[in-house]
Amino acid sequence: MLKLLTIGAIAVLLALRLLRGRFGARLLGVSAQVMTVVYLVALVITGVLAGLFEQWILLGVVVLLLVISGLEELRRRDRRRADVAPPRR
Repeated sequence: MLKLLTIGAIAVLLALRLLRGRFGARLLGVSAQVMTVVYLVALVITGVLAGLFEQWILLGVVVLLLVISGLEELRRRDRRRADVAPPRR
């Protein structure tokens, strides 16, 4: 039973990841920021529960998705900074 819940949790996390962009936000009728917050909250809750129930594969997937999300956010911030930075002389 726990194995099925683990597979289901991984499927839900991957679906949330796909729905996190502009298309998913438009499809669900919410902003992309709301989808990002929901995704991150789902990752944290799933990670805590995976640790409590000793589901190491699920915990590994959660950590991987968190790292990817962190890298995406760093790239997004760098792009914003490059767009706003004044031209060099």
